[in-house]
Amino acid sequence: MGGTLAVVGAGPGLGTAIARRFAEHGFRTGLVARDGERLARAVAALPAAGAYPADITDGAGLRAALDRMQVELGPIDVLAFTPGPGGAPITQAADVTPDAVAAQFALHVLGAVTAVQHVLPGMLTRGTGTVLLTTGASSVVPMPVLGDVGIAMAGLRNWALGLHAALRPRGVHVATVTIATAIQAGGAGDPDAIAARYLALHERRDRAEDVIGDLDAVRLLVS
Repeated sequence: MGGTLAVVGAGPGLGTAIARRFAEHGFRTGLVARDGERLARAVAALPAAGAYPADITDGAGLRAALDRMQVELGPIDVLAFTPGPGGAPITQAADVTPDAVAAQFALHVLGAVTAVQHVLPGMLTRGTGTVLLTTGASSVVPMPVLGDVGIAMAGLRNWALGLHAALRPRGVHVATVTIATAIQAGGAGDPDAIAARYLALHERRDRAEDVIGDLDAVRLLVS
């Protein structure tokens, strides 16, 4: 298989697991995250990997990191966007403020738009590519405790599904991974198990969304 994978918002759990799974299938992997020291530790345990520290909410910095990655690792064939909601303050629905929404929107929506639109021209020129955008249960199920997160996640999911329809005829596969379970070792939420689903989405290119966990169970919890 091979190629170059960019993981934007690469944490020590899911993002690193995705990089590891793709590396096992011959990919060069570039990880982007704000914490440079933690990023360096993650990359040290991966083959053919590079660390590219950047704040996802800093558009110029993110674009520069992706440029460096492509110079060192080659054109990006797969983009996995995986930041967690904890990268910005989480506010309950009744307490949401414009600033709270703006912070989550900058992280999840504007960060994704910046990353996707920076690598998409190359994918379209080559006539192939994969974009995998990560959301959570609040993108589908309104959750009062995740008021500002849900606004951003729902927006990202909506855009991902629209991109899937728009770009499929042009050879670029876009999908959203909706994680409706806790990410922890063992079970459906095991990072390695989730990473395998990302790889399957890239290989099969047969769906616009993969839901990990049980959205009906989430609905019962918040009803």
